[in-house]
Amino acid sequence: MYSRHRSQELASSSISRLPVELLSEIFTLCTLAATETDAEDTEYSSNLINPDGLAMTLLLSSVNRRWREVILNQANLWSNICVTAELLSSPDDLGIFSAESGSSPQLNAKQIVSCLERSRQHPLNILIDARDENWNFIESDVGTDYGDAPIRIPFSSEHIITVVSLLLPHISRWKSLTILTDTWAPMHAALTTINPYITEFGAPLLESMTLMRCNDFVSFSPQFQPLHLKEPAFLCRGSVGPLGPSKAILPRLKHLSFRGVHADWDSLSDALSASPSSLKCLELQSHCADVRPTVDQFHRLLNSTPALRRLVISGSGAELPDDVDDMAHDYLPVHLPELQDITIGYRTAFEGRLAVKLLDAPNTKSLTLEDATYPGDPEEVNGTSILTYLGSKESHTNDMDFDMHEAVRDSGRNNHPFQCPHSARRKTFNKEEPRAAFPLLRSVTLKNIKAPPAPMRTFFSALSHLERLELTGMPMQAVHALLPCAGPSIAVSSCPCPQLRSLCIKGSEQLKTQDLDYIVGGLATERQNNGACGLQEVDIHLDAARAASVFAAASPGTKVNIISDSEDEDDVMDFMDQDQEMNAFKPGGIFNDPVFDAYYSVQIVSR
Repeated sequence: MYSRHRSQELASSSISRLPVELLSEIFTLCTLAATETDAEDTEYSSNLINPDGLAMTLLLSSVNRRWREVILNQANLWSNICVTAELLSSPDDLGIFSAESGSSPQLNAKQIVSCLERSRQHPLNILIDARDENWNFIESDVGTDYGDAPIRIPFSSEHIITVVSLLLPHISRWKSLTILTDTWAPMHAALTTINPYITEFGAPLLESMTLMRCNDFVSFSPQFQPLHLKEPAFLCRGSVGPLGPSKAILPRLKHLSFRGVHADWDSLSDALSASPSSLKCLELQSHCADVRPTVDQFHRLLNSTPALRRLVISGSGAELPDDVDDMAHDYLPVHLPELQDITIGYRTAFEGRLAVKLLDAPNTKSLTLEDATYPGDPEEVNGTSILTYLGSKESHTNDMDFDMHEAVRDSGRNNHPFQCPHSARRKTFNKEEPRAAFPLLRSVTLKNIKAPPAPMRTFFSALSHLERLELTGMPMQAVHALLPCAGPSIAVSSCPCPQLRSLCIKGSEQLKTQDLDYIVGGLATERQNNGACGLQEVDIHLDAARAASVFAAASPGTKVNIISDSEDEDDVMDFMDQDQEMNAFKPGGIFNDPVFDAYYSVQIVSR
C-alpha cells in the first residue's frame, strides 16, 4: 500500500515530468559535483576521478524505477572506473585483512565488469589506486632487511594483473589512466601487462596518463630498488623492436606524469614525436639516478614535445656523469614557444643549472624553483649558479665564486642593506640591461633556495614584469634583494621587480619578529619611494603564537594577511591600511552605520 502511494507521489512530482534528456544532464552534473577536486590549475591537471562519482550514480539509480532505467542507459555515468582497496575482501567476506593472520584478500571484480558493460563504447577514465593508508613503508628487496617484520601489501601484483587484464580489451576506449601504488612490484606488474598491448595497438583516445610510486624517499638512493625489477616496463622495446617515430601509439596524449616510475626513454620520445602537437603537460619526478634518461635522451625527449605548456622536473631530469663539469654547452636549448609554466626541483646545482639551460621558453609566465635535496642531508646545495643564469644567462659553474657567508650589513633602524655587496664586480645594474632566461615571468615561487644576496638580486633585477612572488623557507636576504641596490660605483639604482604587487611568505620560522614587522610595515613603502609599484597584498603564513606578535601597521594601500597555519585555514588576520581603517569609523562605515545602529538599538530596548 505504501509503495503504491509512494509511486503515485513520484509520478505527480515536477521532476518526474522532465524529459529524459534533461534528467540525464542533471544526473551527469550530480556525478561531476561528487568528484570535484581542489586542483588549482585544471588546464594542465590530469582527469582525476574518485569512487564518489560511482557512488552517486548508484545512489541515484536506487531512487525509483524510471531513474534507474535512465541511468542504466546513460553510458557516461558508468565510464569512470575506480579500482581501490575497497574492492578487496577477506575470504570470510568481513573485509578484514591482517598480515599476521596470513589471510589473502580477494578481489571483487563484479563492479569493474558491470561498468565496462554499461559504459558501452563511451571513453573510459580509469583510476587504479593500490595504496594502503596503513602501509608501514616496508617493501621487499628495498632498503634495510627487516627480517621477520610483516610486509603488508593487501593490493598485490596478482590483483593488479587481474584488474588490468579486464581493462585491456577496452584499451581503444581509454581516455585517462591513473595508477597509484606504494611499492614497486604492483606498478611493475601493471606496466608489464600493459606494455605489449600499448606498443602493438596503441591507445588512440588516451589523453592523460599518471603513473605514481608514492614513496619519494626511495628516489634518493643512487641505485634503483628493487634491483631485480630495474629494467623499464613501460614502452619497453623487448621483442617488439624499436617503435620508430612514425608509429603514433599515443596520438591524443596531452598530460603525462611519471613520479617514481621510469620508462624506455627512447621509445617514449619516439611515441611523442609521432604526435608532436599533442602533449601539453609533462611531469617527471622522483627518479633514482640510474633510471633517469641520459642528457642526450632528455634533450631528445624535450625536442619531441614542441607544444608543451607545462613542465615539471623535480628530483629527475638527465642522469649526470660524476666526471662532467658542465654539459649544457654541447646542446642547443630546446625551443618551446608555448611553454607557460615551469617547475624545477633540483638536488644538485649542476642538475638545476642543466635543466634551465636546456630550455628556450621566451613566453613562460610562471616559474617555481625548489631545492629538492633530501631533508636530512647535512650538506647544503648552493643555488648561486642557477639564480645567476636565470637572471643574466651567465654561467658560473663554480658556485664558490660567491661567498656563501656574504653578510647583509645592518642599516640600523630598518635592518636592511643600503650597500650592494661586490657591486663593482657586476655590470647588471649600471651598464647593461639584465638578460633573463625567462623574460616575461609574472609569477615566481622560490622554495628553500640557499644562496647569498648577490645572485638573488641578479635574478630579481631581471624580472621587470613580475607581479607575484612567493618565498617559502627563504631567509630575510631574499626580501632584502627586493630593495634597490646602492653603492659607490652606482649612480642611479632601480628597484628589482618594479611591477610586483603580491608577496607571499611561507615557512618563515627563520625570520625574526622585527623582520616580519618590516615586511608588513616598511618594505612596500621603501620600494614605492624608489619607483616601484606599491604592494597591493602581502600574505604571511605563521603559527598562531607568532601571528599574535606581529604588531606593525601596514603600509598605505597594502592589505596584509597574517595567516595562522596551525589554526583553521580560514583564520586570517587582516591588517588594513590607515585610510581603510579610518573610513570604517566614518558615518556609513562598518563601525559607524546610523541605520544599522538605530535598528539594533530599538531591538535591544524592546527586549
